[in-house]
Amino acid sequence: MKNIKYEEIDPSIHHTDIAEHLKNLKKEDENKFFEQLEILALDKKAETFLELPITFQKELIERYNVEQLAEIVEVLKSDDATDVFLLIEATDKKKSENIFSFLSDKREEEIENLRGYEENQAGSLMQTELFKIKQNRSVSDAIEALETLKNEGIGCIQSLFITDESGKLLKTIAMDDLILKKHDSKFSDFLQKLPPPHVVSSHESLDYSIELMKQYNLSILPVINSKGHLIGRITHDDVMDSLQDKATQQIYNLNKLHADEEIQEKFSTTSRTRAIWLSINLINAIIASLVIGLFEATLESIVALAVLMPIVANMAGTASVQTMTVIVRQMGLGEIDIKDIRSILLKEFSMAILNGILFGILSAGITQLWFANPLISTAIGLSMFVSFVFAGVLGATIPMLLKKVNLDPAVASSVVVITLVDIIGFFSFLWFAELIIL
Repeated sequence: MKNIKYEEIDPSIHHTDIAEHLKNLKKEDENKFFEQLEILALDKKAETFLELPITFQKELIERYNVEQLAEIVEVLKSDDATDVFLLIEATDKKKSENIFSFLSDKREEEIENLRGYEENQAGSLMQTELFKIKQNRSVSDAIEALETLKNEGIGCIQSLFITDESGKLLKTIAMDDLILKKHDSKFSDFLQKLPPPHVVSSHESLDYSIELMKQYNLSILPVINSKGHLIGRITHDDVMDSLQDKATQQIYNLNKLHADEEIQEKFSTTSRTRAIWLSINLINAIIASLVIGLFEATLESIVALAVLMPIVANMAGTASVQTMTVIVRQMGLGEIDIKDIRSILLKEFSMAILNGILFGILSAGITQLWFANPLISTAIGLSMFVSFVFAGVLGATIPMLLKKVNLDPAVASSVVVITLVDIIGFFSFLWFAELIIL
């Protein structure tokens, strides 16, 4: 959205465009940012709030009183309302404790139910707003119910859920199929002709739910409880948001950045988070330097080794990062698990041997042309082979082993793997050089 003026913000402007405008405006005039946000209708303000960077959301949570926050939570969809409540709880515990006094009983119950699910469970991503009808009702009844729901702001509807009298899900019917049915026909008349629905339990893993939607190209997935009762739905846009958040978190974790870090975040917060991981990397670098120190006499007698040594570590480190990135990504998508470790190890070990031989010969040839010393060339060739093999094996196994002991492989893998590969690279090169040359 370009050049939105103060007077031009109206209900016809999409909340995503308004959020983008406000984000840019805040850099220029913070007072105007708050003024323009406050002139929005409540539902538009709530939707715009969701699109703002998390640092802006936290600032607004600190600025608003409990009643203002409750108004936003009340008008959002159940899943978004729960997310905002959890952010309020993380930002200002006291406000989150008082907010229920200003919420409807229904909204309070929805939040309490949804916040009870683990982050990796299907229930954590579902909305409780449903377009559903009992099997003994007619198509015209469903259309009337849809009109009511749309007036209440249910959002985009792709399917109708058909249940029995107790609320158990029986079938689903797409909207384009629904409108082609005769309005006076009852759902029980054609229920058996509809295919069985794809469903997921609220306590099933989120990865499984996403895979199910991807496999069957579903735009919506009904969620049931242990008794088969329909309790919610997972929508395609929520899945996309979840995947984007997960991908962002993994990228940040691999580079040792805070998952919520943004350009707008406070300098002190960003610097403190980065300093922790930089300190860990400093310790790792010292350990690698101590290994090099074991061969001080060798390095003093053969200066060429100091020139070539970083090449081995850099090549092996790159190989390990390539393997590690693929493994972490596939684990995040649920495509591989610890049970696949044997086949993965076989593949990565074979590839590491092939690359080790190839780049061992290549590096030995380049070293020979450079220094005209066959002994040094042999040492770097052997070291390159050994380093590549360890890089491939460690890059594949460390993330899976960390996952096995309930540690996030995206956070810890690179620290462990790169440190070990550096140590092995330095040690093997200097050890081979000492063994062959001296």
